[in-house]
Amino acid sequence: MAAPDAQLPRGGRFWAHRILLLAFAIALGLALEQVLTTRLTEIQALAKNDVIRARAEFASLLRVGGGGFFGLTTALGFLLINASRRAIREARFPPPGMLSWGATRVFTGTPGRRIALASLAIAITLVICSLAGAALVWHMAAVLLACKRI
Repeated sequence: MAAPDAQLPRGGRFWAHRILLLAFAIALGLALEQVLTTRLTEIQALAKNDVIRARAEFASLLRVGGGGFFGLTTALGFLLINASRRAIREARFPPPGMLSWGATRVFTGTPGRRIALASLAIAITLVICSLAGAALVWHMAAVLLACKRI
């Protein structure tokens, strides 16, 4: 029993929502880039007078930025694991209710289960790599804090 392909209308509202989302993402990225550039410039200026304090500031920036980024990718991985497990159980990929960008071809039966298993493997890999990245950034910050001025 094959499920019909989900076809969303491609009218003006469809494209307006996607363009607004993309514009918001670009604006947020540019704003965060400006904040980061300003902060790094301040840390660089501080390093001329107080290297230890500059290292501490940079370490805290690493922890916040790395923790936020890798926290988001870990959360995304867990969401994908949950969706993939539902898809395996229902032998349908993507599972009902999964958020998608637009019209999506639905696979059912053995192909749906196979794609869901591949998606599960990718999601688990994302979680493992995100946790490893967070640990690495945390370690880098700890090494920066452990450095002493000679």
